[in-house]
Order: sequence, then structure tokens, then C-alpha cells
Amino acid sequence: MRAKMNRLRETVARRSDQTQPRGHKHPGWFIAIEGGDGAGKSTQIAALATWLRKRGFEVVTTREPGGTEIGARLREILLHARDHGPVGARAEALLFAADRAEHIEKVVRPALANGAVVLTDRHVDSSIAYQSGGRGLSADDVIALSAFATEGLRPDLTVLLDLDPAIAWERSQTRADAPDKLEAEPAEFHTRVRSVFRSRAAADTGRYLVVDAAEPPGVVTAIIEDRLEKLLPLSAREALEAEERERSLRAAREAEEREQRARQEAERAEAERTAEQRRAEEEAERREAERRRAEAEKAAKELEAEDRRRQAAQEEEKRRQEEADRRAAALREEEERKQALADAERRRQNEMAVRKAEALAKARARDQAIQDLAARALPPGETKALPIDLSQTQALPNRGGLGTIDDDEDDDAPRGRWRLGRRKRREDEDDDD
Repeated sequence: MRAKMNRLRETVARRSDQTQPRGHKHPGWFIAIEGGDGAGKSTQIAALATWLRKRGFEVVTTREPGGTEIGARLREILLHARDHGPVGARAEALLFAADRAEHIEKVVRPALANGAVVLTDRHVDSSIAYQSGGRGLSADDVIALSAFATEGLRPDLTVLLDLDPAIAWERSQTRADAPDKLEAEPAEFHTRVRSVFRSRAAADTGRYLVVDAAEPPGVVTAIIEDRLEKLLPLSAREALEAEERERSLRAAREAEEREQRARQEAERAEAERTAEQRRAEEEAERREAERRRAEAEKAAKELEAEDRRRQAAQEEEKRRQEEADRRAAALREEEERKQALADAERRRQNEMAVRKAEALAKARARDQAIQDLAARALPPGETKALPIDLSQTQALPNRGGLGTIDDDEDDDAPRGRWRLGRRKRREDEDDDD
């Protein structure tokens, strides 16, 4: 839709911006197709006429010479008559001017007045190129003669189909009819004609369109059509169609704008509804978050209180356990103390009993020794070991884990004396040996 609107705007703008060129004082448009013989002028005029008629233009196709009844007779004289000698250069120029005057008066001006597009095969530029460039006449004289014949009327656009004369000659060889008097001129003649055409087009590029006629005909036609698109206004039919399209597109644009406004309103309403829904959801989420936060805080407080209770219980249990351990330790210490006291008392009793037994055994041993010494008196200086029974002087067995009481260090103890006596006997036995 927007592409169509853009194309319509371009068409209407082109139509409104098109103004008639300077010197254009008639409703129609005058287009001259120029070029050397064999350049394809007739082909292009036919194609352009078809294209313009399809667009709705009234089109008049004509030619010089020969566009009128008199012009047809002059054309026969100038180009084809063989019953008289060649026409002089000045006479030829005058005859072409006469044909042009009749042509402008009887064909071109009436058609332009009716608003038609006139497509002419050759015009003033051909006279200047052929009579000045080809025949050698003064260009100013030919121009002045043509201006007198046309009363100053000039084409709105002159299309020059530029073609190398050699290529044009090759094309002419394919035609069935014989070449006319101008076509039969030598190559140098056509080269000068082409030079004049090109120089005139180069001097006024705004009024001339130069196209390479060696290109395919369709390409040449497209180039000319593109230039005419910029030159010609819309035809009456195109103007009506453009106005209708403009109205349709305006209505379509208004409908589109209404639809767009409705869509924007719907989108705005939907956005507001979505925003409201989103706000409600956010509010619900906020409340839910607050509820969860409150529950979490409550649970945290309860957990903290439970932790404190559990910690207090653990501390109380630890305190009770420590107190129990302390009491148990104190009880063990008391029992150990009592046991130690009992053990000490038992050791003391055992020790006293041992000492008492040892003392008794020592007393008995002394008494027995005294008795034995008395009964076995020996001569002076003689000694003899006496057997002594020390079995009764042995340490009492260890009771209560006190160990054996060793009296080796006590020389007065019976065990010590026994050991001394035993050592003495061994020494005596060694001496005897």
C-alpha cells in the first residue's frame, strides 16, 4: 500500500512540476527524430507512437519531405525522380524549405493546437546537416531559410539516432527498394552529415537526446521513452486515472490510518490491561513475599527459641553430668583414699608382723647361737662355721600387694648372717682343696 502511495505521489508531483519549456506556446508536443539514412527512424517512430497511444495520447506521425500532398510531390522530385538531372544545392534547400513550410502549416501546427504529440521523421536539423554539411552551403543561410519556413517553431525534443555511416550502408543493403538520391551519396558525404548532427546536439544538450542507433531497437526505444517520461505531462486519461488512484489511495490511506488508530487504541488498551494485570500480579507477589518473609521470620524466631531451649537443656545436662562426674570423681577419690589408708594400714600391720617375726627369729637365732657356741667350745684361734637354721627367719609372704621385705642390707638379720656363714664355708672348702 505504501509503495503504491509513493508511486502516486511521484506521478502527481511530476505532473504538477511539469511546465512547458521556453517557447512552447501550444497544447501539443513536437518531437523530431533525426539521424542518417538507415539509423532506424521509422522503426522508432512506430514504436513510440504505439507506446504513447497506449498511454492515452493523441499521436500524429509524419515526415519531411512528404508529410503533405505537396510534400509528397516534392519528395518524389528531391529523392526519387530520375527523369531530370540532379537538383542544385540551393534549389534543393529551397525545395526542402517549401516542403517544411507546407508541412508546418497543414500538419504540425493544427495537430499541436489539438494537443497531439507530433512525431516527425526529420526536420530542420536534417536540412542543416545535408545541405550545409553534405552540400557545402552556408549553415547560417540554411538556418535562416528553415526559420522562415517554420515561423520559428522548434521541436520540444530532437532525438538524434547516431550511427556509423558504414553500418548504415550495410543495413541499406538488406532493403528491397533502391537507395534514394541522398542515400546514394558517397561515404564522405554521410560522414560530413553525421558530423554536423553530432556538433549541433553537443551544442544544445537540453533540447537533444543522442542515442547510439547501433544498440538493439528495443534498447533504443526504452532510452527515448525514459526521456519522454520526463518531458511529457500525463495524458488526459492518465490524469483521470491518477486522480482516481489518488482518491482511492487517499481513501485507502484514511482507512489505513483509521485502522492504525483503532489498532493503536486496542494496543494501548491491551497494554493498560496487561500493565494492570502485571501490577495486580506484582502486588500479589509482594503480599505473598511478605507473608513468606513473616513466616520465615516466625519460623526463624521459633527455631532460635528452640535452639536456645536446646542449648539451655544441653548446658543443664552438661552441668548435671559435670556435677555427677564431679561427685563420682569425689567418690572415687574418697574410695581411693580409704583404700589407700586401708592398704597403708595393712602394709603397716604386715610390716609390723614381719618385723616382729624377724625380731623373734633373730632373738631365737642369737639364743641358739649362744647355746651352740657354749656347747661346742673350740680351742683358741680356731673357728668353724656352724650350721644355722634360718628357715624361721625368712620373710613372710607378701600380703596385700606389699612385696617381699628384703633385709639383705641388714647385716644383723638372720639372712645376712646365713649368707656370711655360707660364704665362709665356701672359702674354707677352697682352702682345703
